[in-house]
Amino acid sequence: MGRSREYLGERLVDSYDGRGGGGEDCGEMMKGFCWNILPGILGALTALVLMSALLYYPYKWSFDDGKSAEFTVAVAGVSGLDPDRDLGRATLDPTFDLTVRIKEPRRYSVACVERGTTAAVSYRGVQLASGPAPELCGRNENTTEARSVMAWGHAKAVPEFARERLAEELRRGDAAVDVTLTTPARYCRSCMQTVIECKPRVGSGEFSPRCGVPTDFPTFPDSPDVPYPQYQVF
Repeated sequence: MGRSREYLGERLVDSYDGRGGGGEDCGEMMKGFCWNILPGILGALTALVLMSALLYYPYKWSFDDGKSAEFTVAVAGVSGLDPDRDLGRATLDPTFDLTVRIKEPRRYSVACVERGTTAAVSYRGVQLASGPAPELCGRNENTTEARSVMAWGHAKAVPEFARERLAEELRRGDAAVDVTLTTPARYCRSCMQTVIECKPRVGSGEFSPRCGVPTDFPTFPDSPDVPYPQYQVF
């Protein structure tokens, strides 16, 4: 009877001293539990990283909501439109020195006059001059960028009524012209084309009111096989 109690006591001690089967079973259970929940933890961390990346840019762009870049144009100088010497002829050779300005109020967006843009100057629907516009971008918040653009015309036929009206307005000092900056039209299904429309005064050197910046579907008369006219985003 004494030996039985001794033997039982030894077995009980072995069971709980960390070396017996009970300790091993507990360790195996914890190890299995960890391996079972590890995929769930890794999946949650991956989802958190992906959601943070997806929400980061909308959060940044939310600071720019309701804001847009302001384009303005000024006629810094003009030649070939003297009311007495030039506007009495049926054809004109005018030259315009334009200043294009961008005011960028946004922090995370950029507005540009891209390379390949054409500047055109017209009066009452009659084009007087045109020329290439240099690339110009407003890249920083609350900054203003400006570049000079030259536009010229050679032997431009202008109706007599338009020349007479322009001469009167120039003499009064309230003549204004239409300046259009047209971005390149590209052959692609997801492109857009933007036209910047401004109306500066001639002779004052002042910047125009804020220009309109519509997007429109350009036509491609040289490529009638293109099924869908497309655009380039400005």
